[in-house]
Amino acid sequence: MQWLRSLIARSPRRALVLGKTLFLAGAILILGAVFARASLVALNTDRAEARQPALHTLAEAWPQYPTWLVPEGPVGFGIAAVLVLVGMGVTSLAESARRKQKR
Repeated sequence: MQWLRSLIARSPRRALVLGKTLFLAGAILILGAVFARASLVALNTDRAEARQPALHTLAEAWPQYPTWLVPEGPVGFGIAAVLVLVGMGVTSLAESARRKQKR
């Protein structure tokens, strides 16, 4: 942990940008998954009315799009959550290093 603090202390601005980027990437993944799941539920509602079998994954519903980017299971959501948490941590450490540097 000390090596991370010293690395951030050397260039707090870069660390701040990195932290915000990681946070934003994780948040976009989570929001994308929420909206994708909502659209899949709506699609399955229409399919149920037409007496067709339900679709279980996004790849079944939209095979022409790269749906591997969207987290669908616990592992994908875990990775996105780790990105958010790491981004928040790095941003927090960079902000404190930046304040110390300004003094």
